[in-house]
Amino acid sequence: MKQTAFALVVIGTLLFAFFASVSLSFSPQRNSQKTRSSDFFFGITTGGTVAETKTTIDKVKDYTNVIVFTNLEVTKNLTSLEEVADYAFANELSFFVQTAFPSPYGGFNFDPIQWVSEARSKYGEKFLGYYLFDEPGGNQIDLGDYVQFDKSSMPHDYKDAANTYVYYLYVQTRSFIKTVQLVTSDYALYWYDYEVGYDTVFCQFGWNNSRALNIALCRGAAEMHNATWGAILTWTYDSPPYIESAPELYQDMIMAYSAGAKYVLVFNYPQTGPYGVLKEDHFEAMKAFWEHIAKTPQNETSNTEKVAYVVPDNYGFGFRGPLDKIWGVWEADEKAQLIWNEVSCLVQTYGADFDIIYGSPWTQVFGRSHYDRLVRWNSTDSG
Repeated sequence: MKQTAFALVVIGTLLFAFFASVSLSFSPQRNSQKTRSSDFFFGITTGGTVAETKTTIDKVKDYTNVIVFTNLEVTKNLTSLEEVADYAFANELSFFVQTAFPSPYGGFNFDPIQWVSEARSKYGEKFLGYYLFDEPGGNQIDLGDYVQFDKSSMPHDYKDAANTYVYYLYVQTRSFIKTVQLVTSDYALYWYDYEVGYDTVFCQFGWNNSRALNIALCRGAAEMHNATWGAILTWTYDSPPYIESAPELYQDMIMAYSAGAKYVLVFNYPQTGPYGVLKEDHFEAMKAFWEHIAKTPQNETSNTEKVAYVVPDNYGFGFRGPLDKIWGVWEADEKAQLIWNEVSCLVQTYGADFDIIYGSPWTQVFGRSHYDRLVRWNSTDSG
């Protein structure tokens, strides 16, 4: 297992260069290069074979402008990857490529990091970047297959957990961070994904989880890290039909767009039909949404009152209920019920029109430059 003590030594060195006694935070140098584009991207993921991916592109190319290739059997093979990338490019679609850490046993027949320069030369701005490590925060909260620590390597406290999560995930992503735009989708710990260096996180609209709450968490994290955010509409059921109904899908797309998402994606997996999991009524909903965005200008955020709720620093709470785990290894503490109640009240009052941020030293210094009103947890003081 990973050694927490070693992580703390390295983290301590990094922290000295930024803020004394602060959990690992993004660097101003990194963020000075981030700009918010006015372009909006709408599309789907495709996890099929090369032939199935082409068929899906033919189906959606007239009412989408981005596709995410998520079949690693395709994206780890250079011939297959370039075949689908060429096809997307020929149909004027931008694209992300899901990839993995290029270890000697990773199954690649090419170096994905070196391929970045080739892709930029060949596809220009249509190659948007890499999708790396699916749901890193969600895996940590639920102690899934991909975690940065677990109960066998228990952190000392919440600060140690935050530092360990950020450090180990950064070590695995740093080669990509230096060369390409990096994205992932997640349903927890968005703030810490951005701390690692992800340029965009797609918050998941799925199951019966609160869309408004996830927007507040993801958009707040993106705002404070000078980054972009998106929404990915994923499963509602764990068996067929998997995805929500077409009217529900349409409303979710409208909600994400109205909230200021730069990307709205539909998670199209598994391949249960010729076009993945999507049916004709889903495609009709997507066409209607495409028509909506063509005639409806997008604001960068629906949080026009510039309100942010500030939770404790390093508080890796899952936000799926008052008893959710903290960093995956601790049960809900005495703060959890109060924070859950306050956030629930804010959702009732504002819907998706507020943000959630963390009370880091960076927030204390620069929060006022992003928000007009900071509502701090466990306090009647705000303003």
